[in-house]
Amino acid sequence: MAKKIDPTLLILTLALSFLGLINFFSASYYFSLKNFQDPYFYFQRFFFRVIILGISAFLLGNFLGSKLVLYKKIFLLFFFIFYLTIFLGFLPKFRWQESAARWVNLGFLSFQPAEILKPFVILFFIFLMTGIKKLPLTQKIFIFLIFFFLVLTPIFLQPSYSNVLIIGVSLGSIFLKSLKSKKEIFLSIFILFIVFLVLSSIGTSFWQYRLERLVSFLSQGKVFSEKYFQVEQSISAVSSGGIWGKGLGKSEIKILGLPQMLTDSIFAIYAEETGFVGSLILLILFFILISRIIILGSRTKVFEKEAFALATGIWLLLQIFLHIASNIGLFVPTGVILPFFSYGASGQLAIYFSLGIINSFKNG
Repeated sequence: MAKKIDPTLLILTLALSFLGLINFFSASYYFSLKNFQDPYFYFQRFFFRVIILGISAFLLGNFLGSKLVLYKKIFLLFFFIFYLTIFLGFLPKFRWQESAARWVNLGFLSFQPAEILKPFVILFFIFLMTGIKKLPLTQKIFIFLIFFFLVLTPIFLQPSYSNVLIIGVSLGSIFLKSLKSKKEIFLSIFILFIVFLVLSSIGTSFWQYRLERLVSFLSQGKVFSEKYFQVEQSISAVSSGGIWGKGLGKSEIKILGLPQMLTDSIFAIYAEETGFVGSLILLILFFILISRIIILGSRTKVFEKEAFALATGIWLLLQIFLHIASNIGLFVPTGVILPFFSYGASGQLAIYFSLGIINSFKNG
């Protein structure tokens, strides 16, 4: 096992995990005390469900990733299991929340299938593209679009447009990588762009609240002002951090009130307490992590591994961008968690598992 560990990726994962753990303790302390009279309520859950289980998922991914193609049937089994559980969210008996079908409640366990599905849908599509690599471009595009809509339609209907975007772009990167000529690549990019525009227009008009949120964001709260409150509070927290920050545990916005501050807005708490310098350090760590992911994939010379590393790098890049951009007012809030920092075990475990797979690529 030790020979298959990439020390750089491992150290980056542990460093970001430790940084996320410290920040989460600071962000959750007052909130836990206020709601449960226990200052460690959320921290204990985060430590066990994200850090402990995350490390376990990393080790499992490292083991399975060492023989990626050999364990193909296992990955496909996981894909079908989590894909089918997406539909449970549409049944009242298994729905955890009345307002959305993103969560599935099995009684003893609740999770978000679309989040956990990410590494497995990427792997499934990679294996699919490997099997059809000799087909004409038109047939490849047709198969891609069929797979795209079969996988992403139930996620779109949950609704979870951010996951549709992340998974869709990740799959698109794999598809483009599988092509050989520039003509094929340009044609495919054009088609994928059209699909993206169609989904974007549907995504903002299919549900009224999405359109209201977009209008509120574009008008900076002048219209539907209540939907701009989270953005406004996040911007206030980030800007008040200044250059050096207010110091660990000294965030004021977490006491005044910041919607979804343990999930969607966790970066705002971090930026307020660590300032511009702390935020810059975090961005540098994320940049090094994604760069290392791409480098490990490119060194393998194996299409399956290269494609998985590329898609995972794009997935993390999009997720980090969407989270931070929404916290500083550059993008409409999407509900995307920040890797290693946010409270959201389903998404975090998927990230740890994927990093474990890529970590095994060190030996080619």
